[in-house]
Amino acid sequence: LKWETTYQNNIGLDLQLFNSAVNISADYYIKKTKDMLTNPPALNVAGENATMWLNTGDMKNTGWEISLGYNSPRYGDFSWSGSLNVSQYKNKLVRLNSRQNFVGDTFRLIPGQPMGVYYGYICDGIFQDDVEVANHATQTGAAPGRLIYRDLNHDGVVDSNDRCIIGDPNPDLSLGLNLNFKYRDFSLDMFFAGDFGFDIYNGMKNNLLSMNHGDLWLNRSRDILNAWTPDNRNTGIPALALADDNNESRASTYYVQDGSFLKMQYLKLSYSVPEKLIKKIKATNLTVYGQVENLFTITGYDGLDPELLPGVYGARFDNGAYPRPRTFTVGLNIQF
Repeated sequence: LKWETTYQNNIGLDLQLFNSAVNISADYYIKKTKDMLTNPPALNVAGENATMWLNTGDMKNTGWEISLGYNSPRYGDFSWSGSLNVSQYKNKLVRLNSRQNFVGDTFRLIPGQPMGVYYGYICDGIFQDDVEVANHATQTGAAPGRLIYRDLNHDGVVDSNDRCIIGDPNPDLSLGLNLNFKYRDFSLDMFFAGDFGFDIYNGMKNNLLSMNHGDLWLNRSRDILNAWTPDNRNTGIPALALADDNNESRASTYYVQDGSFLKMQYLKLSYSVPEKLIKKIKATNLTVYGQVENLFTITGYDGLDPELLPGVYGARFDNGAYPRPRTFTVGLNIQF
């Protein structure tokens, strides 16, 4: 065995224009990793020492990043500045090893695909009546009010051969925006951040919308009050049942949601006490400030917080992690 090896090529450009009022930085990179360590499976009858770590995996990453900065001239007592950072990356598992076509189950490493893609069934809505059930491929547990799974290979039976890639946890675009406004001794700072074009596997959806998940005394979402019934068909929530005969806890597009979001990470208002007023206490600087963190989030995601840390193989799995709190801070900075 040996260490994996990484080769990276970068090309970049840095510009300062208009007496450094405008700053532009651009970077493009190609990163290749060879001889990644993998642990191919072996037959159990071969004994405990049959599995071996091998230098077999190859990965390729490409990406770009652009930063734009601006510092305004002073307009009397007012000035402002801002910086915008936009980036994108693409990764691909080029090669795994000769013994495996993939690693993982719902979250997978598949040669030729990005890290941590989601793998499962395509859900096509809810059966509305017995006619739809009869006209569909054979699906164990199919009934009015139950989820429909696509017969992807058109063999007339819904089974494990109908699974495919159903989501990608890697964002298409990421951005950060800093803004600063100054008026006399006041300063207003704000920071926005966002990821766009990535998928979240919402595991909490099964917990909150299925009566057959866990014990009956567990909390459910009030959304189950809109579950499917013969008189309430215009809904995306299947009929309530104590048994999961249709295996609706299986990995499917029913649990995959777009996680795109834009957050205002913080807003800070500061006031610097004039120097002539702080000389009496022999201070060189005195600043009073108030700050709010995690002010708001713009997203279409149903869960508590779309800003999830990547987990197994880089997948973004929402298991009900406690969301980031909104924090209010009042502070005083003093220097002598």
